[in-house]
Amino acid sequence: MATLRCHLLIGQPASGKTTLAQVLAPLLTGTGEAPALVLSTDVIRAEVFGDAAVQGPWVDIQQRLHQRIQEAVAAGTPVIVDATHARRAWRLAITQALPLPAPVEWIGWWLYTDLPTSLEWNSRRQRAVPVPVIQEMAAALADPHFGPCRAEGFAAICAVVPTHHSELTPVLQAELAGLDKRIRSATNRERKLQRHGYSRLLDLERLLYLIRLLSSWPDLSPTDPASTEELEAILSPLPQGDLAARAAAFLGQLHGQCFADATAIRSDLAWLEANGFCSAVPVSGPIQLAEVPQRKRGDVASGASHGGLPPMGDGPVFLRVMTLLRHLLQQPFDRPAERGANLHQHLIAATEAIPGAYLSGETATLRKDLEKILTPYGFRNRNDNVRHGYCLGTAVLSPPRLRELHNVVRQTAGRLADPSAQDLLAELDERLGWAGISADAMPPVRSYARHAVVDTALVRRDSLAAPRRAEVIEAAIVEHRRVQLQRYPGVGSFADSPEGELRVWPLQLIFHNVGWYLLFEEDQVGHEQGLIRSERLDRLASPPSNGDLRRSPEEHAAALARLERLLHHSGGIYFGSDVLQQLAIASTSAQRRSQALTTLRFCCAPWAFAFIREGLQRYPIEHTRFSKPLPGDSWWHHPKAPHLLEPGPTDSSHPYPVELDLPLWTVAADVDLRSWLFAFGGGIRIENPNALRQELVDRSREAIEANGSRQPSSEPAEQALRSRFSNRLRSD
Repeated sequence: MATLRCHLLIGQPASGKTTLAQVLAPLLTGTGEAPALVLSTDVIRAEVFGDAAVQGPWVDIQQRLHQRIQEAVAAGTPVIVDATHARRAWRLAITQALPLPAPVEWIGWWLYTDLPTSLEWNSRRQRAVPVPVIQEMAAALADPHFGPCRAEGFAAICAVVPTHHSELTPVLQAELAGLDKRIRSATNRERKLQRHGYSRLLDLERLLYLIRLLSSWPDLSPTDPASTEELEAILSPLPQGDLAARAAAFLGQLHGQCFADATAIRSDLAWLEANGFCSAVPVSGPIQLAEVPQRKRGDVASGASHGGLPPMGDGPVFLRVMTLLRHLLQQPFDRPAERGANLHQHLIAATEAIPGAYLSGETATLRKDLEKILTPYGFRNRNDNVRHGYCLGTAVLSPPRLRELHNVVRQTAGRLADPSAQDLLAELDERLGWAGISADAMPPVRSYARHAVVDTALVRRDSLAAPRRAEVIEAAIVEHRRVQLQRYPGVGSFADSPEGELRVWPLQLIFHNVGWYLLFEEDQVGHEQGLIRSERLDRLASPPSNGDLRRSPEEHAAALARLERLLHHSGGIYFGSDVLQQLAIASTSAQRRSQALTTLRFCCAPWAFAFIREGLQRYPIEHTRFSKPLPGDSWWHHPKAPHLLEPGPTDSSHPYPVELDLPLWTVAADVDLRSWLFAFGGGIRIENPNALRQELVDRSREAIEANGSRQPSSEPAEQALRSRFSNRLRSD
């Protein structure tokens, strides 16, 4: 059966396609024969929706268009498809994805109409196309990597510049007369190329898009709130089915329905698995070319498209590029250790032992392949400095570093009882197992002496400290959603702790001292900004169903910025109960902040000051002032450390003053401040504020009265007590 020649018009709206189609149609058939069939998507849109201006679902138009193309090909009638075909996926949907009952040679007619001319012609139309649409399509056609090319399944692409010709007929006749020679010459040049299973551009791009997708989301599963939000931003609701079915749905949404062939993707996944792309451990085996499926060999029954090949359609090019790509996936930050060494030569040296890889003198070829092939598909940031190496999605760590990461997560999940880390640890164990990496091969170098006091296995099932309930509050944080919480009765409370139901905007989860806390902003009706508080997770419950009220990312970011300033100035997670004081501390005005701070001053005995001066970041360093050394002191301090205060007399028991500018609530009631300061006992003498000094005195008396004394008070006994306390803190 003779190959039928059909035609695809390419150009932005108002570029002259319909005029060209009318002139071209009678030139494709002989005298007395019916002209070629012109299929216009505008005409079909009017048939389907009653008006060409109605922008209804494209799938309804596409189905009718494809059906008529297939019917015309079956009847042996040449077809002219009059549509913009501005994007590659739209062209591939017809030239390579559409099954046809007979062999077809597609000829592309690309109308090079400049944008100003198209905009002028559009303004004269009765049904004008929005200007941004024309601009967007013109830009897509001008893309140097994804503009129209013969490899898309065209036997030839004919360029026409309507503005250069007053009469199109002779121009089109000349192009048609030269087609056979052009196609024959191009075909002869490609005979020497080694075809393989990914020689068709449609199959090759589907494979590359699939690799890129899986390098960011390995199994396309919403394993955490952030991943869920990212995946739902692409496609919602999230697709179901096996990995191939889910990948097909995402590829169709991201790149076009022509790539959404789940059956073909299953074959792609099997090829990736067989060739080591799914292994985190570097693979040295050669890439194996996929066989050319029978349907692509051009036999009459297949209805295969006849067209050119992309660069990677040639077997040797495919092998070298995919060998490099696999290496970058498995060692994404591989780069030379020597400063100034050539990265491309290093990559060649790292892979040259693999059959089919780049040879030692092919640095220019490798650089060109990166720029022309891998970069356009997102495997390298176009604006990145190549000295940083190449990185793919989340594949950023080597196996040893992954083991270290596993140990960190295991410590966090175990000793800190982080419910999120427990889920992450289970997932990491599974993934490392898939990659053949032993998670127990390296004992931890670092560990945590501090551990959570709450056993998550023994908390209430509806508590936020329970692993599955923690996911609820994490999702609310990511989604900026307001939640209703319930504070359990009878749990540990302070004088200003909230009670009962809480309606809050959750901001952050934080491990502090002995457990996990939720930092949140109260939702106060009629007020833009609410009080920011903290509460331990095991003291809170979240109802099974919660509200769906959300606030903007800007509002959430502003609350987080306020929280960060409160954490910075408070030195802990207690922020008082006065929203006006909080707003003052979080203000960008230094004067307003200073008015909301109070100065805590105390003097230290030498042994206590040795410990205190080492904690430069306990409270904001810009609000911290330490004593200068006494004459004759030999202890060292950094020249930029805040040793600004003049010391007391040399013979004083507490010669070293310390001043801290703190929020009012911190000095008035913060437990962390007291736990730290009061633990020094007689090693400090509080001078200001007097209320805090009196509180320390009262607490000491209460402790003595509660515990009694086994021997009469005496000066030697009191001196021995002070000595034992100070000796416990000495470093020697």
